[in-house]
This record gives sequence, C-alpha cells and structure tokens, in this order.
Amino acid sequence: MPTVQYIHFSVEMWGALFSLVCMLIVFLTRYFDRAGSKKLMLVLLGAALLMISDGLAWLFRGDPSEAAFYIVRIANFCSFFFGFLIIPLATQYVAHLIYIRSGYKLYWEIYEWGIFVVGAAVLIANEFYPFIYYFDESNTYQRAKYFFWIPGFIAITGALITLGVAIAYKKYMMKMENAAIISFLSLPIIAVVLQIIFYGVSFANIAIVISTVILFASYESNFAQYLVNKEKQVNEDKLRMVNHQMHPHFVFNSLALIRHQCLTNPEEAAETINEFSAYLRSITDLLTESRCISFERELDIVKHYINILQKRYDKTLNVQYEISDTEFDVPPFSVQTLVENALHHGINDGQLENGRIVVTAEKSGNKYTVTVEDNGNGFDTAVLDKDDGHSVGIKNTVNRLSVMCSGTLDIESAPGKGTKVTMVIPE
Repeated sequence: MPTVQYIHFSVEMWGALFSLVCMLIVFLTRYFDRAGSKKLMLVLLGAALLMISDGLAWLFRGDPSEAAFYIVRIANFCSFFFGFLIIPLATQYVAHLIYIRSGYKLYWEIYEWGIFVVGAAVLIANEFYPFIYYFDESNTYQRAKYFFWIPGFIAITGALITLGVAIAYKKYMMKMENAAIISFLSLPIIAVVLQIIFYGVSFANIAIVISTVILFASYESNFAQYLVNKEKQVNEDKLRMVNHQMHPHFVFNSLALIRHQCLTNPEEAAETINEFSAYLRSITDLLTESRCISFERELDIVKHYINILQKRYDKTLNVQYEISDTEFDVPPFSVQTLVENALHHGINDGQLENGRIVVTAEKSGNKYTVTVEDNGNGFDTAVLDKDDGHSVGIKNTVNRLSVMCSGTLDIESAPGKGTKVTMVIPE
C-alpha cells in the first residue's frame, strides 16, 4: 500500500475509533442531559461512519479486484452522504442547547434537512451520470471537470447557516459550548475550501476529527460542572431534610408525649424515650453521610418515627410493612419523607378514621421497587408542578434519588382515592 494511502487510512480509522469512544462516554453520562446526549451521540456516530467510509475508500483505492471495485464506490458514496448528514445532526444539537438555555424553540434545522436531501439527491444522480466524481480504469477516484465543487458548496452552505444561528444566539450558551460549536462548524468549512484547492488530502475529515474532540470536550466540561452543582445541591437538600426531620413541632410533641407518659405510664415513657433517642441518633449520624444508605438503615428511621407517632395517636394509626428485600441503597430520608407525606397529607395527622399506610420493598428483575401507599385524602398531582412550597420535600427526594441512585419516583393519586408513591432504583 502506498504511504499516502496508509497515512490517510490510519488517520481515518483512529479518528473513527476516537469518535466511537467519545460516543460511549457520552452514553455513560447521558443522565446529565438525556435529550442533548442522544443528539450528540448521533453527531459522533455520523463522524465515525464518515471516517470509516473514507478510510475504506483510501484503503482500496487503485485495487483492481472485483470486491475493491464495489467497496470503493460504496465507501465514497457513504463518505459524501455522512458528510452531508453531520450538518443537520449538529444543527439539532445546537438547537437543543439554545432551547434549554434560552427557551426559544428554533426550527431552522428544517432548512438543514432540506439541504441534506438536496445533497443526497445530487449523490444519487451522480451514480447514473457522473458529473461530480468518477472512477478511472485503475479503480481510482477522480474529480469531474466542471462540477466537482458541488458537494463542498452544499456542505459549506449548510454549515454557514447553522454557524450564523449559533453566533446570533451565542449569549445563551457557555463559553466552552460557543468555542466548540463555532469550531465544529467553521473548521470543516475552511477544510473544504482547502480540499477544493489542494486536491488529494482529506482536510475536511481531519477537521471533523479535531472538531469532534472539541465538541466532546465541551460536553464533558458541562457534565463536570453539572456534577459539581448537583453535589452542592444534594448537600443543601440533605441539610434541609435534616432540619425538616428536627422540626420543632415534632420535637415538642414528642417531649410532651413523654411528659404525659411519665405521669400516667412510666414504662411506656421509657419505651418512647428509647424510640426518640434512637431516632435522633439516626438523624444526627446522617449529617456526615454524602452517599446513599442501606434501605435497612432507612427503614429503621421510619420505624422509630412511626412508633413515636403511634404512641401519640393511641395506636390508631395502622402501618404495614411488606418487605421482601433490603439488600439495596436509598438516599437518606427518602422513604421517611414519603411516609411523612402519607401521614400528614393523606391520613391527616392520624385524624382519618381507619387510616392505613403500607410500605413495600421488593426486587423485580434488575431493579428494586419501594412503594408507600395510603388510603387517605389523595390529591390532584398537578399541584406538584406548582412552585408553591407544598411539594418541596417530594421535589428534593426526586432530585436526590436521580442524582445519588439514578432512580425515579412516580406518584399516583386522585382526590378521595388515596396516594401511591413508587420509588424505582436500578440494581
């Protein structure tokens, strides 16, 4: 194999491999921005397929065999095709970033897809009447005399449109994002111009490799910042939850209960003091926790809390535990918050006649499910979308569950029909 062909093939293959590795890393960190990560992965996949196609075209260039005859033609077609496809894919990613930063839903990607369709139609037409490129007797790619510049013109047109939009809305994006997007779009434009002038070197594909590195670095930089912000938010939420558990009303009511029991039933007062001290010890121990805790430990906190309340309500509160698996972790105070909400908002602080709360934990397939269900008042779940302070505990739990355990929370409720909250945690 000639040296030039080998160099081109090696660069293309290493570039494709790097794009695929980047795509894998983005997939593993996709929970940072699920919609954006999907769009970025498509861009990286398109870049990888482009470089693989062009690499194969260079590898089999000049090979007179029958297999090489078809490989070269298919690979060259795919190289142009994926080169056109990357533009609208990158456009969708840019549109997503602008939308999540500014709230503006832009639809210029429709024009980019139109340009892609034109480019694909031109490539198909060239297969029947070679006016852009052809292959000579030695199975070597050759430019057509007059219209070889058409694919470059189509690619530049599409890139310039998106580049213009990205520059117009640059104030809504982070500096790293701006640098990555502008370079991702401008470097290939420069490379296409150079490739038209200096035929024989894949400047455009080399530019795409460099641009892909910058775009990926931008995404991971944002992901790192996301982790920092989320860690800070989780710590703030944890402190807020600890303060909530130590709410003066609960402490005062518990002390008043103990005082009453000391006068009427000293033995039961001693039991309540044990429950209350165990509860306080569990709460304070969690001040130093920055990770998920075992479900069994969380369940102990819940039971101490419920035992104290049952003594307050003369054991009229009916709480059932249907636990079949405890070998998993949950965010601190997550189940406790759900049980507390069921008690206060569903059972109306024990005032509802025949009030019942059922706590269930089980393993199903590769995930663990925890449910807290009550037969209380129920509510319209639309109120959770309002920022009125009544659902802060639930929102904090949803946030911590997602960040700390990659879990989800689902709420089923209706006025007068009780509430069922389901927590799902992957294995």
